[in-house]
Amino acid sequence: MIFPIGTDRPLQRPTLINHLLVLLNLFAFCIVVVGTGMEGPAYDWVVETFGLSREHCQWWRFITYAFIHAGPMHLIGNLVTLWVFGPNVEDRFGRLGYLLFYLAGGAIAGAAHLLSGPAIVIGASGAISAVTGAFLVLFPRTVVRTFVFFFLVGFFNIPALWFICFAIARDVLGAGLHGSNVSYAAHFGGYIFGFSVAMLLLVTKVLSREDYDLFYMFRQIRRRQEFQAAVREGQDRHRRDDPKAPRVVVEVPDVPVEIAQARAALSKAISTNDRTSIPALYSTLVAAVESGRKVNTQLPQTLEILSSRAQVDLANRLFEAGDRAAAARAYRGFLSLYEKDPESSVVRVMLALLMVRYLEQQQQARALLETAINALKDKDSEHTELARALLSEIDRPPGNAAGA
Repeated sequence: MIFPIGTDRPLQRPTLINHLLVLLNLFAFCIVVVGTGMEGPAYDWVVETFGLSREHCQWWRFITYAFIHAGPMHLIGNLVTLWVFGPNVEDRFGRLGYLLFYLAGGAIAGAAHLLSGPAIVIGASGAISAVTGAFLVLFPRTVVRTFVFFFLVGFFNIPALWFICFAIARDVLGAGLHGSNVSYAAHFGGYIFGFSVAMLLLVTKVLSREDYDLFYMFRQIRRRQEFQAAVREGQDRHRRDDPKAPRVVVEVPDVPVEIAQARAALSKAISTNDRTSIPALYSTLVAAVESGRKVNTQLPQTLEILSSRAQVDLANRLFEAGDRAAAARAYRGFLSLYEKDPESSVVRVMLALLMVRYLEQQQQARALLETAINALKDKDSEHTELARALLSEIDRPPGNAAGA
C-alpha cells in the first residue's frame, strides 16, 4: 500500500477550508458511529436518508452523501488523500473558490454515479477525485512524499504526475474487473470535473500560471522541439548551400566521469528534495568542474549548471540553507545560460537580494534590479516591490538605517 504524506510545494497562505472539510468528515463519522454503531436499522436509516441514488436524489443529497462513510478504512483513505492534496489546491483557488469547487466536485461525481446505476452511494471520494484532478493540472511537477508498505517498507518521493496517474489507472482497472462495491463512475466524474475546471481557469488566465503546472511542462516540451527543429534546419540549410560539403560535426570534449557522477547525484538530490545533501553535493560538482578545467581547458564552465528548473531549485535550496555565496553562484549560473527564461527576472531579484543584504555588492546589484523591474512590471507585484525596496536600500546614505 502507498500512503501520501505531503508535497514539496510551499504554500502562500495558511490552509483553512481543507482542514475544516477534514474535521467535518470526522465529526459526521463520529456522530454516525455513536448513534448507530455502523450497523443495524439505525445505520441503514442514515445511509438511506443522507445517501444518493436514483430513487432518492433530492438536491441536498448531492452534498450530504459526501460526508457519510462506510467504515474507518473508507474514511481514512479519503481523508489522507484530501489532507495531502487539498491544501495546494485551496492555495491556488482561494478559500471560497476552493469550498465551492469541492462541493461542486462532489455533486458532479454524484451525478456521474447516478448515470452508472441504481445503487446508493456514500463517501467523499468523488469530491476528492475532483481535488486530485485539479492537482494533476496545477502541480504535476511537484514531488509527493509517500510511505510505502508493500514489498518495500519506507518513505519514498514520487513525482505527483506518476502518483495521480497511477491512482487513475488503478480505478480504470478496478472498473474493468467489476469486482467491488466502489463507485468508479463517481471517481471518474470527479477526475474529469477537477481536471476541466483547473484547465479552464489556466487557459482563461483566471489563475496565473506558475512553473509547477501542466502548461509549464508543455512549454518545456515545445522548447525542446523548437530547438531540435532549429538544429535540423541549420544542418539542412548548410547541405543545400554546399551539397558536396561534408557533414559538420561539433566536437564536444568528453565529460569526466567525476563531473558526470557529481551532476547525477546533485540532480537526484534536487528531484527527491534531499535538502540536507544539496549544499555538499553542489560543492562537489563545482570542485569537480574546476579540477577538470585545469586538466582540459576545453571543458565548459557550464557543466556546473543544471537544467533551468533544477538550477533554480538548487539556488533556492542553497539560499534556504544559508549558503549565500553558493546560492549567488547558482543564480549567476542560471542567468548565464538561461537569460531569456521566463523566470530570469525573479532570479535577478533573488541574486540582487543576496548581493545587497549579505554579500556587500550593492552597486553591482543595481543593474539586475532595474532590468528585473522593467520585466516584472504589472506581472509580479511581490517581486517588483522587493526589487524597489532593494533599490531604496542601495540609494540610502550610509548611517541612515531604517527603523525596526
